[in-house]
Formats: sequence, C-alpha cells, structure tokens
Amino acid sequence: MIAIGALIIGIGAAPSPRAVSKLLAELALGDNPKNRRYAGRKIRELKKRGYLEEYGVRYAVSDKGQRILSRERIMSLEIPNPRKWNGKWYLIMFDIPLTQSYARQALNTILLGMGLLQYQQSVLIYPYPIKETVMHICRFYKVTRYVSFVTADDVDGADKLKIQFGLS
Repeated sequence: MIAIGALIIGIGAAPSPRAVSKLLAELALGDNPKNRRYAGRKIRELKKRGYLEEYGVRYAVSDKGQRILSRERIMSLEIPNPRKWNGKWYLIMFDIPLTQSYARQALNTILLGMGLLQYQQSVLIYPYPIKETVMHICRFYKVTRYVSFVTADDVDGADKLKIQFGLS
C-alpha cells in the first residue's frame, strides 16, 4: 500500500499538496468501505495508466511504475554533511552529449537542488564527499561514462565559496 501511495504521488494522480496529505492520511486510516472504494479507484487508475499489473487478485508495480518510483528515490537523495569540513573541495565535471540533453539537464538540476554550486559550465563544486550520491543519479540517467570527479585541496575563489557554503 505504501508503494502504491508513493506511486500515486509520483505520477501526479494526487495533484495538490492538500490532496497528497489527504491521500496519505487515508492510507494511514483503517479498513473501511470509504477507504476501500477510494483505494480501488486509484488502483484502477494506476492499472489503466500502465503503472500496475494485475496478477490474479494481487497487483505489482509495472516496469513503467518502477521507473517513476526510481525517479522519486533519486529526487529524494541527500548528500551527507559531516560535522567538520575536511578542507577539501569536490568537483563534478560532465560532458554529456547533446543527444542526451534531458539527462544533462536533469543531472544539473538535481545537483544544484542538492546544494552544489556551479563552478564553471558543466563543473559543479561541493565541500563534502559526493561521489556515491552523484553516481546513483548518473546510473539512473545512464551517463556515468560522461561524468568525472576531482578532489582538490585548493580552488580559485575558495574564500567566496567558503562563505556561500557557510564554512569558516
């Protein structure tokens, strides 16, 4: 039921934040006729859109549904921030071909949303280790071979970067 709820949220079947909170509250409520009808309608809608597959009396998330759930997991990734900065800078450089512009744009948007800063075009910087998190995103978009990582002790403009990242 939780996966179905996440899938419903991921596909936009519950468009507004108010509807999302209502859906979650209803899924958390007990088994009653109103909730069963509501869940039944949502399940039929998900099946109609190809996000669920029916196996007898059970349902499973389809490949199309799995892609949406995976995208939601990618969007919810966070970079762990250690309590103390180790004095190193972590740079991500990518040269993704124009034929994969969607992946390039998505990668850039996600990383900027996570708090990385644009150092140069196609170069992002962060003061904490980020390779593992970024690799998850790169694998999802199938662009790992176009992305490189650099760890540096010093970079130009480090004083301004320290201020932007709140380091002293």
